[in-house]
Amino acid sequence: MGLFIFFWAVAAISFLLVCCFFNRIRLVIAILKAAADFVKDVCSALLVPPVMFTFQIMLYVSWLITLVYLYSTGEQKRPQEGWPFASIEVDQRLEGQLAYHLFGLLWINAFIIALGQFILASSAGIWYFMRQQMNSPVRTSVFRALRYHMGSLAFGSLILAIVQFIRITFEYIKKKSYAMGVPENAVTKFIFKCMKCCLACFERFIKFINTQAYIQVALTGKSFCSSAIAAFYLIFRNTVVFGMTHGLSIIFVFVGKLFITVIPTIAGFLVITQVEDISKRISSPISLCICFAFISYAIGSLFMQVWGMASETILQAYLVDIEVNANVATNCPASLQEFVDKNKKIKDKTCLLYTSDAADDLLCVDLGGRRIIKKKK
Repeated sequence: MGLFIFFWAVAAISFLLVCCFFNRIRLVIAILKAAADFVKDVCSALLVPPVMFTFQIMLYVSWLITLVYLYSTGEQKRPQEGWPFASIEVDQRLEGQLAYHLFGLLWINAFIIALGQFILASSAGIWYFMRQQMNSPVRTSVFRALRYHMGSLAFGSLILAIVQFIRITFEYIKKKSYAMGVPENAVTKFIFKCMKCCLACFERFIKFINTQAYIQVALTGKSFCSSAIAAFYLIFRNTVVFGMTHGLSIIFVFVGKLFITVIPTIAGFLVITQVEDISKRISSPISLCICFAFISYAIGSLFMQVWGMASETILQAYLVDIEVNANVATNCPASLQEFVDKNKKIKDKTCLLYTSDAADDLLCVDLGGRRIIKKKK
């Protein structure tokens, strides 16, 4: 009976939330539809994640090779009895070099991820504001990133790399503490777990702010710090819309990955087991089905990564469009235009994007060479 009442209470609260935030939910759905339209219109954006992944693989391979050479510079010890290989003594000098090498990996890896996010965000912004005149938005976004915004991407990735390095250093200190005789009791475990949880939450927060800041850099052409502040105020003043968009995006991304992984795997299994010519040549379909699932999941992850980044960018682009054009979205795509047409009389009181630039005489958006400018009254 208690469980029955609990589920009814949850259902009632959910119904009230849907009624209270009905228009915002419709806006989120329209934004998700627009993100799907972007993926359909700019198919070249699907190439960005595989290219960035290739760069990451090259980074990991080169880093491992360098790590082997760097580790071999330590002082060698004679092999122990019964063990044919010599060991390396890690002194303070080598420990510092390894830490520096690790930090370089974290920074470059974060930079590659930031570059991919910026290219996708810039492409979605160009598609939103310049659909009729756009010419290869991905190529234009690559040029913008390499020509104008390398510093912003490097600075944002540096902050993330520092946080990640602190997490790794914390794990190293914890291991050393136990090795030096710190009692491994319930109190110390609780303290270490709390600190680990705080650092993990802080890293996720930095990743989220960095992503939103890169979108602001792509839309406005401003520096990383200014974009991060603008993104923070934008999220703070549009908490419900951002929360719903991010939450529904996570749900749709999960469902999309699930369907893209499961359906081809089942289809491959049926082909392997039901087609007589193929089933005779294969002793067990398990290994092939695992390969099907792995390839399908990789393809689904790449596709949904583009779609998720596009949805967050289009949300910010919509709010920029409203701010620049006096609370009227004049550049939104058809899927968003339906929502705008039905809500012309509703004033959106939550989209104050340029709070940090209140003293400026102009509001402007920089998108691939085009500047949309609105003079303040």
